[in-house]
Amino acid sequence: MVITFIGVLISLITQGFKINQKKKGEDSRFRTTAFLVLLALVGAGLFQIISALGYWEIVWGVLVTAGAFYAFIIKNVESAIDEA
Repeated sequence: MVITFIGVLISLITQGFKINQKKKGEDSRFRTTAFLVLLALVGAGLFQIISALGYWEIVWGVLVTAGAFYAFIIKNVESAIDEA
């Protein structure tokens, strides 16, 4: 589950990178792939370090809490403001 979450996060970051490159007119498949590989290696390394130190449960708890708060509170406030 954790590896899936990290993979999705890396995919979203890479998609943002790709969109940014298209806006600049520098859309390069090689550059996007290189960025993806680099980001995956960094993410995997950080995961291993955090897991080895025993902090992963804390980091995961913070990510889940932040995601839940965003999904249930911030999105509802934004939609209420947009409707007003």
